[in-house]
Amino acid sequence: MKKVVGLAILATLFTSPALAGETFVLNQWTIKGNRTETNINIDTVTNSTLVQDYNSWSDKMYIDHTGETEYNNGNVRESVKNFTVHRTGSYLNGSFHQDMTNRVWGTVNTIMNTYTSIHESSAGIR
Repeated sequence: MKKVVGLAILATLFTSPALAGETFVLNQWTIKGNRTETNINIDTVTNSTLVQDYNSWSDKMYIDHTGETEYNNGNVRESVKNFTVHRTGSYLNGSFHQDMTNRVWGTVNTIMNTYTSIHESSAGIR
């Protein structure tokens, strides 16, 4: 009987709300975990075309000659000998064409694990 009364008194103390002036202690742990998995499939194609057309022209002309001047009784006579005309030229015409295809494919797999551990403790008098 004494044991029953003692247990009843202890149970009343532990289950009764705290009264003013009583001490209390809070000790709480929270542990959380999270896992995220991501699978991304990639398949991309890039087509590009480059076309260039070009023209170029050059022309050069020069004259090669020798001259003589003759003086005869106050008369001046000029003559040209070995007269040559040189003319050169070049012409360039062309085009450049390029087609390119790039492809990237594959899978990106990611796994992210997060863990959180929280501890809260407090004590005081109510």
